[in-house]
Amino acid sequence: MKKSDSKSNKETLEEEVKRLRKENAKLKSQKAAKEAKLKEARKELKKKDVKTVTVTEEQMKLLSNIFPDIDTLF
Repeated sequence: MKKSDSKSNKETLEEEVKRLRKENAKLKSQKAAKEAKLKEARKELKKKDVKTVTVTEEQMKLLSNIFPDIDTLF
């Protein structure tokens, strides 16, 4: 009985290895897809990156005179 038991045990282990390899390949492809998506998102974000402008108080006063509601933007 031990021979047949060890044989079935070996078969179940081989099936488990096959299943894990298949799952590993699936996870690798998902990872690659997510990395590509992340890379694309970073590229888009970099395109949309807006430079900040520093405004002095004097410039702010002038802008406030020209555009009264501009204070809400800063």
